[in-house]
Amino acid sequence: MLLAAILMASACMAQVAENRYLVYFTNKTNTPYSVNNPSAFLSQRAIDRRGAQYIAVDVRDLPVDPSLIAQVMNLGEVTMLGELKWMNAILIETTDAAVLEAIELLEGVDRLEVSTTLPGNEEIETQKMPVAFPKSNEDYGQALAQIQQLNGLGLHEDGYTGAGKWIAVLDGGFNKTDSASVLQNLINSDRLLATRNIVWGGSEVFGLSNHGTFVLSTMAADEAGLMIGTAPGASYVLVVTEDVSIERRIEEAFWIIGAEYADSMGVDIINTSLGYSEFDVETENYTYADMDGNTTLISRGSDIAASRGMLIVTSAGNQGHTAWKYISAPADGDSVLAIGAVWPDGEAAFFSSRGPSSDGRVKPNVMARGGATVITNTADTITMGNGTSFSAPVISGMAACLWQAHTQATAWQIHRAIEESSHLYFNPNDSMGFGIPNFEVARYLLEQLLRTKDAPSLAAAAFVFPNPYRAGEQLGIKLPKGFEGNGSLRISDISGRVVAAFNASFQNPFRSSALQQSVQRLSKGIYLIHLQSESGAAAVAKLAVR
Repeated sequence: MLLAAILMASACMAQVAENRYLVYFTNKTNTPYSVNNPSAFLSQRAIDRRGAQYIAVDVRDLPVDPSLIAQVMNLGEVTMLGELKWMNAILIETTDAAVLEAIELLEGVDRLEVSTTLPGNEEIETQKMPVAFPKSNEDYGQALAQIQQLNGLGLHEDGYTGAGKWIAVLDGGFNKTDSASVLQNLINSDRLLATRNIVWGGSEVFGLSNHGTFVLSTMAADEAGLMIGTAPGASYVLVVTEDVSIERRIEEAFWIIGAEYADSMGVDIINTSLGYSEFDVETENYTYADMDGNTTLISRGSDIAASRGMLIVTSAGNQGHTAWKYISAPADGDSVLAIGAVWPDGEAAFFSSRGPSSDGRVKPNVMARGGATVITNTADTITMGNGTSFSAPVISGMAACLWQAHTQATAWQIHRAIEESSHLYFNPNDSMGFGIPNFEVARYLLEQLLRTKDAPSLAAAAFVFPNPYRAGEQLGIKLPKGFEGNGSLRISDISGRVVAAFNASFQNPFRSSALQQSVQRLSKGIYLIHLQSESGAAAVAKLAVR
């Protein structure tokens, strides 16, 4: 389902045929591929991405055993539509009932499930960098506010525009993306790396639905005075996995094929402004109980994609005002960063899908501008649209900038920094999750983590209680193990301005009148507490003052 909510994508072409099935195999024992030779099935960039994050190439990365595929194809009238190596399955089409019976009897076949050959790896040269930043606030046009809401301008001003990071956009089509004026810098600087159409085959994506163009513009737009997106310097891969003329579970299989393609190229971030809960055929519908992160095909595939070292960002859904009301798949994925929608004033949009996941996890994870989001349309004009389809790429783009600023960080560290920088991190709720991220805070949290290395988590190198803090309460800090002796403490606001500093004698838990007095003078907001001992130990904690 495309999640444009009020701005609906255009319908397209003929309906995808029925009689399609997933054939799952039992093992990859006899595959000619080996984890010791990953260059046979992964690009060097994909291998390097794993290596940088200490992720081993494993059996899930191996292509499906070609001999098992051949057994299926030799049974008769069968067309192979794609390979899902993470699931050890292939997607086929056949109308022959006898062939289906024969498939189920094959040795090595685990099961048959109703529900474009995976493109090969492509070696891509280092791309040209975008025009220099910083630019003036006026250059951003109306899109300025949706970046300011995330406190993201500082990254741009310091030159972090997503350059060097690859973002795959999996969607239903990218009508007129190639001619949109705000996207010409992307085209002309050779940062549109590849296109792939999983649904219809081939590489044509510049038609079909308008939706992907809307989504892409929130990140990649770069026309001074008109619109600048959240990641105007990133490189992009556009993949069609959604057939906007139908709503069937087969689209989940298309998504996994697309995600595997993106992974094999070496993509860093996958943006998915799609979600699945109800279908054209009622028997395929999911229930809220299925939103547990482990049931739907697309959610399982998304978590596997995240385990390969990619950041998976998806729309939470636009059903907050309906009887369903909850997030849809793959937003329920354990390792998926699900994005809800807020209005310009920071309030949750009425349509933004609610959490938690059915197993009780915080969902949506975070929020961004999805109400009255500034986008470009296919008439090549700047307009506004409503939907979590747009809040997700706003976050994806800022995540690329944050990752460019901390290239040594892992995808999971980027994920956690975004969550822990959010204004409701200590008091999440079902409408807003952890709240609206602050990318200056996220940048600082990563700096501290990557400096200390042994910090137990991004924001909990030290733990402040109570948090949020309200005037009159007794404040304390639980220090990391081994943190003791004399040292110093300083408190800074989210802009980095030091608002208090004093010498301290650390005991665990740490309490002091100087700390109490300093915090009592603070106005409402988010602050960072930096602790430094004479022995060289350093710690950081985040404090919300209410």
